[in-house]
Amino acid sequence: MTEEGLAEDEDGAAAEESAEAVPAFELPEDPDEAIALLISELLATRAAAAEAIDKWKRSVAEFDNYRKRAQRDQAAMIARASERVLGRLLPVLDSLDAAMGMDTRTSSDENIRRGLTGTRDLLLSTLAREGLEPIEALGEVFDPNVHEAAQMGEGSGTMVVAAEWRRGYTLNGRVIRASLVAVGYEAARTEETAAEDQAEE
Repeated sequence: MTEEGLAEDEDGAAAEESAEAVPAFELPEDPDEAIALLISELLATRAAAAEAIDKWKRSVAEFDNYRKRAQRDQAAMIARASERVLGRLLPVLDSLDAAMGMDTRTSSDENIRRGLTGTRDLLLSTLAREGLEPIEALGEVFDPNVHEAAQMGEGSGTMVVAAEWRRGYTLNGRVIRASLVAVGYEAARTEETAAEDQAEE
């Protein structure tokens, strides 16, 4: 069969489908009956069109909800992966923090310490771009949401962080590790400071 023959067959099939899609009916000879029939057909067609539009709108809304849900799931998956990777880097930061407290007896020790400081600062600034932030602890009012108390002092008044043993961090505002701290009291700290001031005089 030639290409022209194929094209004619396809056109003929399309015309038949189009003809089947349009309901065929004969109009009565009475004009009033014909008008009533046409109005009835028009109303039925409008109802079918409204139903089709309603289905289309529902499909669009369902797809939009699916797209938003997929984006949320993807963002949550990326956040979990980031949290896992950054969580594994925290011991590296702990080691660098510990090395910062080493005694520098010689100029060589001081050079090593400066190198470690630079490495730690570079690592922190890189992680900060990913949303990692250290939690303020020493001297701050004790907050159980971000501080984990490993030791409680005696006294009364406002609880404050007296010592920080392990730094805590947040990732994009969410705590991924609380600061491990010793807790004292504001009143006790004030009395100690006053006693120290008197001793110096």
